[in-house]
Amino acid sequence: MHKVALIEAGAFHDECLYSQIQYLKGTGHVTLFCHPELEPRVKQLPDVEEIIYFDFSSKWKKYQSWLSTWRKIVKGGFDTVIFNSAESNIRKLISFPFPKRIRLVGTLHNGHNLFEKTKQRKVTQKMDTYLTLNDFVAETIQKENLTTTKVGAYYPIFFPEFPKNLQKPEGEIWITVPGVISLDKRDYSIFKEWSIPENIKIIFLGRPENEQAKTFVEEAKQYPSDQNFKFFDAFVSNELFHDYIQNSDYIMPLIHPNNEFFSRFQKYKVSGSYNLAFGYRIPLLMEQSFSRIPDFQENAIFYDFQNIDSLIPSLNASHHEYYKNPKWDFQFQKENYLRLIFGDSN
Repeated sequence: MHKVALIEAGAFHDECLYSQIQYLKGTGHVTLFCHPELEPRVKQLPDVEEIIYFDFSSKWKKYQSWLSTWRKIVKGGFDTVIFNSAESNIRKLISFPFPKRIRLVGTLHNGHNLFEKTKQRKVTQKMDTYLTLNDFVAETIQKENLTTTKVGAYYPIFFPEFPKNLQKPEGEIWITVPGVISLDKRDYSIFKEWSIPENIKIIFLGRPENEQAKTFVEEAKQYPSDQNFKFFDAFVSNELFHDYIQNSDYIMPLIHPNNEFFSRFQKYKVSGSYNLAFGYRIPLLMEQSFSRIPDFQENAIFYDFQNIDSLIPSLNASHHEYYKNPKWDFQFQKENYLRLIFGDSN
């Protein structure tokens, strides 16, 4: 049996925790260490023996948190530490000497950090294994020889059960765009001239991130298809968010070639929209540039963002069977994850 420390030192990426905890269930004792801002979102997570929140209220408190965490792991019989985000904010913790009996594993959310950020090198030196969130990211890292550290991919695509209270009108097609409205991350320009059939609803499942995003929302109310849009002006609760996702016919990440970070999404990182789609087995609507990636070849409809009107006939004509690959099953993902964490001895 294993004793595992699962650590999230930042205030993000908690959406990856539930799946990992479920994969680890039955392998031993799991203690979650996490950023205090995550408490409302993680305190009800099942199958965790203990949750410890860091105190980052001052530099001294932060140092004490790192030191006490290190002591608890080294002296508490832990054999595995899994960093939910293996980024520069864990450097102080991993600067303490961990004995070789303790495996250090970390999820790399941004593969480009391996060559863009010098601080990532110090993290890499301590990791026994890097995890990425899709096979294509792991393959890119290996193909480009970005690290000599072992690299594998796991999919955090399972979620707690959420009630389905929404009533979708018969005949409507719901296309959701998950996440805050952010013009830095997504391209919303396709909606400006797009004449969308009345039965198709575009649900922007997140509040505007900033004033620029609020301006887009106001402008969108003047677009030809404004009656097809649904916006939220405040935080969308987890329950409502997942209710809309479960009722979605399609999920649309809106990652297009005119995005500043488009090349990163082609090779080094994923959108959270992907895992929501994979988890609920909902087809994606993807820009045609992503058609080379196997997961999308099986589970997406592709479009040309410069000719968005051509997408509607594809929606109406689609009779494709999605998610046939066994990799989407829980047992497949659990076994794959445990091999990456513990090797063949799990």
